[in-house]
Amino acid sequence: MARKLLHHGLISEEFEPRWIGTDYFDFFHKPCANKEWHGLSDITAVLIDNQGRIIFNLKCRDCRAKDALKTSPQLFRSKEERLGENEVLQLFHLSPKLKARVKRHVWDNF
Repeated sequence: MARKLLHHGLISEEFEPRWIGTDYFDFFHKPCANKEWHGLSDITAVLIDNQGRIIFNLKCRDCRAKDALKTSPQLFRSKEERLGENEVLQLFHLSPKLKARVKRHVWDNF
């Protein structure tokens, strides 16, 4: 059975990334801060769409809530500085095996 991927988040502001040491971060579900896992959330999928947005699919270990958070290398670029689709893909250094899988997907904005 195919797993449903989230491209658009719920905008609940309940999940947040947190620095956890050295060069690592993780995601936490804020409403579950006082529970067993303290809201620690599993990353169930990572998508990179044709606009270069990196989308993290998340699931809270405590309550099983799901959401998606995303970021983009275009986030703080002016319209004049924006990169084209092919230029955005050059920002990502993918292994040859992963690079061979780069194509349009249902979550891309055509």
